[in-house]
Amino acid sequence: MLLIKYIPLTPYRQMFFTVNLQQDRSPISNYLSNTLLDEIENTLKKWEKILLYLNKRGAYSSLICEDCQHLYECPNCDVSLSVHSSPDHLMCHLCNHKYNIPLSCRKCWWTRLKAIWIGTQQIEKILKEYFNKQKIYRFDSDAMKNISSKRLALSELESADIVIGTKMITTGFDFEKIGCIWILLIEWELAYSSYDAEEKAYANLKQLIGRWNRKSQETNIILQTFIPKNPTIKRLTEDNFKNFFTETLKERKDFHYPPYEDMVTLEYRTKDAAKTLNFTQKIEKLLKSFDINEEYQILRGTSTFKKNNSYHATIIIKWKNLREFLKNIEDCILKESGLSVIFS
Repeated sequence: MLLIKYIPLTPYRQMFFTVNLQQDRSPISNYLSNTLLDEIENTLKKWEKILLYLNKRGAYSSLICEDCQHLYECPNCDVSLSVHSSPDHLMCHLCNHKYNIPLSCRKCWWTRLKAIWIGTQQIEKILKEYFNKQKIYRFDSDAMKNISSKRLALSELESADIVIGTKMITTGFDFEKIGCIWILLIEWELAYSSYDAEEKAYANLKQLIGRWNRKSQETNIILQTFIPKNPTIKRLTEDNFKNFFTETLKERKDFHYPPYEDMVTLEYRTKDAAKTLNFTQKIEKLLKSFDINEEYQILRGTSTFKKNNSYHATIIIKWKNLREFLKNIEDCILKESGLSVIFS
């Protein structure tokens, strides 16, 4: 007779807290609260690690002129250039092109240039100055440039007292002695124009906790935010999957989002800006000409953006009957080169 011994797993508890950055800002940075600095000191005294999560690499997200408000953008892409350090430079996170940081504004020629919206490099710099006796390691794609740096990262992560990471840190790791996890700006996880942004933020938060604390019995998860009363952030801190699932489904049903209604994304790209714009106009004209009783809604369209010297158009269409939609556009649209179709 085969006997199977049942060994119960030790459950770990998660304690969620929220810190309001409008009321609690440390003298060393507007993005680091006094509560965070105190908690780091207390955790280090217990010989435990601290994980700081911020899904923004670089030193700062943008460079702006304080006089004329000129925002520095990539000439190849329609995005702002991020400020990086070691060495100091501007970098586009889409095409990876690098540029020297100007001494004066290219538009008004004044010298009051300001870096805004903090990134992992600047967080690392600030904390190394404040906790100068602790080993601090930054884990992002800038630090992981080659295979040797990835191998070094594993040993560095094991011995680090404070780890600062982007989304890269949420997968493939299982470390012990994590005393607390800080999400430095939780609202950045929600700053996506997508109906499932909340779901992705919740999944990312759970993945972050699971990778780093599988063997610990208790973990403190602290969310820093400038908008603590945001209902989505409140829902995340409740840590109740059933409620999150139920309320999310209810919202999608009320606003006719998947899985209650079909959604399709048409992405069109070409080197010709005029051709890209003509495509979006062609789509809208076709939709208006369809003799269909089913209601549709264009959630995003007509606008184009540049990425790595290519012009992109993204059109999101919500329709009750996706098959009817595909039937109507099959001959005139789906055969276009440079077109990709994504279903939600």
